[in-house]
Amino acid sequence: MVINMEDSAIEVSESPVPGILLASTFRSPYGYYTYRPNGTRDWLITYTLSGSGIYSINNRIHRCSPGDLFLLSPGTPHNYRTAENEVWHFMWAHFVPNPTWSDLLHLPRRDEGLFHLHISRNDIRRRVIAAFRRIIRNCVAPDEFQDRLAQNAMEELLLHLARYNAQFHRSTLDSRILSTLEFLNNNMQQTHTVERLASRVLLSPSRFAHLFKSETGDSVIETLLKIRLRHASRLLAHTTLSVAEVSDNIGFRDPLYFSKQFSSFFGMSPTAYRRKNFDNLEALKQ
Repeated sequence: MVINMEDSAIEVSESPVPGILLASTFRSPYGYYTYRPNGTRDWLITYTLSGSGIYSINNRIHRCSPGDLFLLSPGTPHNYRTAENEVWHFMWAHFVPNPTWSDLLHLPRRDEGLFHLHISRNDIRRRVIAAFRRIIRNCVAPDEFQDRLAQNAMEELLLHLARYNAQFHRSTLDSRILSTLEFLNNNMQQTHTVERLASRVLLSPSRFAHLFKSETGDSVIETLLKIRLRHASRLLAHTTLSVAEVSDNIGFRDPLYFSKQFSSFFGMSPTAYRRKNFDNLEALKQ
């Protein structure tokens, strides 16, 4: 079956009522298509789980595969369809952004009105899918509270995408250094050596240390210390863990040494930092 979008007989797909958050999953073999010559009045977001689909914008073809997220802006003429010999399985949502979400929609531009992000990290894929599922679950016969839950899940989804785009997708760092930074962020409690980190990315310790410094501006030890201390600041501000527990959580075995390093980095002790954040929170409540 050949789909010719210039054929005047092709059926135009209906657009959803704007302003209502709609979401679901869809699985369809070749032959499925959606054609909207005038676009929609809301945003459309799709995430491919398996198979392959095709977006056509201004007669330009954009193929989507597992891990591909596409975002269509309102008023963009488009059609999308299952690719030949494929079964396209994807999640979708039509939504109108809250005003506070405007900075979350700045994904890489693929075409006029079409934005694209390929998510290669499995942990981010799981978060995207989980947020999508919460949107879908709360869109089924929503009441006032479910609608707000769906909106919250949509904002969570957009936050994951914006953070991934800012931290990883746009990064110009050497892929071996980027891999090391991700590893350190996810394993800050462990004891690390330059030798073991270099071995992970198949470099000699001296070459790895030089490359890391030239790419990040800091040594491996300095970078790990900053990662740990910044995470400690979040634990102090948002949990009730004791200073000793925070110290252990981020990989410091000596709470006194942790307090010294924290004070040097933030200009105040962990206890003073927690008190300052508590006072700021109380002031906001008033």
